[in-house]
Amino acid sequence: MAESSSEISQPQPGRPTGRSSMQRFSRWLASDRIFPKIPFLLVESLFIVTILIPFILTIYISVLKWRANRPFETARFSGFENYEAVLTSDQFWLALGRTFYFAGVAVTVELVVGFILAMLVTECTRSKKLYTTILLVPMMIVPIVVGYNFSMIYIDSGPLNQLLAPFLQPYGIDPRIRWLSHPVAAQFAIIIADIWQWTSLTFLIFLSGFSALPRQLINAARVMGATPWQIFWRVQFPLLKPAIMIAIIIRSMEALKLFDPVVLLTFGGPGTSTQTVAYFLWEQVWVFNKFSFGAAASILLLLIFSVLIYFGIYLLIRQSAAARTA
Repeated sequence: MAESSSEISQPQPGRPTGRSSMQRFSRWLASDRIFPKIPFLLVESLFIVTILIPFILTIYISVLKWRANRPFETARFSGFENYEAVLTSDQFWLALGRTFYFAGVAVTVELVVGFILAMLVTECTRSKKLYTTILLVPMMIVPIVVGYNFSMIYIDSGPLNQLLAPFLQPYGIDPRIRWLSHPVAAQFAIIIADIWQWTSLTFLIFLSGFSALPRQLINAARVMGATPWQIFWRVQFPLLKPAIMIAIIIRSMEALKLFDPVVLLTFGGPGTSTQTVAYFLWEQVWVFNKFSFGAAASILLLLIFSVLIYFGIYLLIRQSAAARTA
């Protein structure tokens, strides 16, 4: 009986065991033909799941007539009705124009201030690490914390009005500026909050650009008698153009998606004076349940922003090519 049980437990010749199958599978994965393709397959699978499928679903929803408060079975094909509704919507174009206005002002100030700060910190010797750490702190703070802090700063009796009072009262100006309830002041409130948090990013990009400058060229120009202004304008600035273009592209892409300060400070108000295109889409989809309208608007925005990004990358490539040939 023992012999028969031992015979049964022994693997029969010609039948692969589980361990040998795993070994062959491991050798197959480790082969030169398969192993180099594994990272590619993982990346492609992640791309399909996280980007391609949602993108196709967005396009599909954009050609339907459907609201989220109704069953999806009631959706019907509407062709390009949603795209026509978006293109003929005054609110959409006003929100888009307002977004470009916010992004243009904020990014311009961030570029100038970040560039100056990076240039000053580069000249520091002992305190460079300290200043760099301090100037990078705003970028590391969670946006909701930034919004809450600025909402406290902007109240009528808040610290900002208290600081401005000595400068405004001598001219007969009311120092109690209603930062969050006046249409123009609310726009500047959004821009100031964005500048405070994201100047750190442009500073970091420019600091990396200054650190990568070849010291030999700068020292040679100094030995030849060039003034500090000539060294900056003739040597440093041309070599920093790729870094400037990178900062413009990255910050513009982020600023055009401006959403957190609007929600946390004004909720698009007063009226629609601070309503960006991101907030407009959020309101159409999640407040009014117009999913098809929001999907069509998202596709149109993707096309518009893609053209702008392509143009920016084209300029970046040109600047990099010019810097290499200079």
